[in-house]
Amino acid sequence: MATPTKTEQRRRRALDGLTLRDLISNWEFHNQTEGKSPHTVAWYNDTLGAFERFLERNQRSLLLADIGEPEVRDFIADMREHRWPNGFEKEARPGGLTPESIQTRVRALKAFFAWLHREEFTDTHRLARLGNYKAPRELVAVLTDDEVATILKVCNQKQDWGMRDYAMVTLMLDTGLRRAEVVGLRTADVSIDGGWLKVMGKGGKERIVPFGTVTQRVLWRYFRQYRAEPLGEDVYFFLTLDGRPLSKDGFASIFVRLRRRSGVTRLRPHLLRHTFATRYLIHGGDVFSLKQILGHTTLEMVQRYVNLASAQVSGQHRKFSPMDRMLGAPREEPRRSVRVR
Repeated sequence: MATPTKTEQRRRRALDGLTLRDLISNWEFHNQTEGKSPHTVAWYNDTLGAFERFLERNQRSLLLADIGEPEVRDFIADMREHRWPNGFEKEARPGGLTPESIQTRVRALKAFFAWLHREEFTDTHRLARLGNYKAPRELVAVLTDDEVATILKVCNQKQDWGMRDYAMVTLMLDTGLRRAEVVGLRTADVSIDGGWLKVMGKGGKERIVPFGTVTQRVLWRYFRQYRAEPLGEDVYFFLTLDGRPLSKDGFASIFVRLRRRSGVTRLRPHLLRHTFATRYLIHGGDVFSLKQILGHTTLEMVQRYVNLASAQVSGQHRKFSPMDRMLGAPREEPRRSVRVR
């Protein structure tokens, strides 16, 4: 193996002296100039920021020369045990991140280290041997009719904020929109009369999403009677009470309030998406149109909802089995005690 020249050695020392913060800024610029969507760029930044704060909390070096697979594995172990909601708390909340959240963060870190190698910041891809984090494909229990009714009931439709929340939940249950798609929904892209809207999904992919007549009526009521006067140009559909665009944190606080008031503690924005997709299939929708509505790139990504729908149908069959109704389900006889000699 050839001995590095003095120039190469100086360059290597200069690169190793770069901090993680320097590299995150570089990568952000790279992603922006590659045309990555603002949501994707923010997701990468959030993940790298969480990794950086983990290193700082544990008094670890932030120099490129000292960061590699061992540090990332320690970060994964920390995510399994602790939850730092925004990274700045002094105390972690009980329990770790979900396997799915850890999986997406590991994917972002691997993409970052691959970029470091491509751009010759590092001589090797330092995470090349790190496998993809495996998240179990568990069936998520979707919201029941009673839970949906309870959530909607706590949205006071006689108040501006309540009608906005009611409209937002109704729209998400009828379309399966993601959190970022709801927050970024533009007024000009919503055709209430036509019963459709246009969203910019993951990867900058634009799609048309239809909605039903009930949602039409709810959106009209919010937009015409309860929506705040926009503060400046009318760009975004859902606004705060003072007419500003709804932020990611503002959206999160709405769901905190809905969970607290409804008592449905498992309520999350993505659970509304799961509930929509499952019910869409149960009521006769097909996987091809569902794939288009949800903005998925492959049918494989829709398969989870097929499994969810199958589980729901099985439960319904147990309630309404024709033979059980015709002949009567056998009553479970009490077990006889068995004497052990």
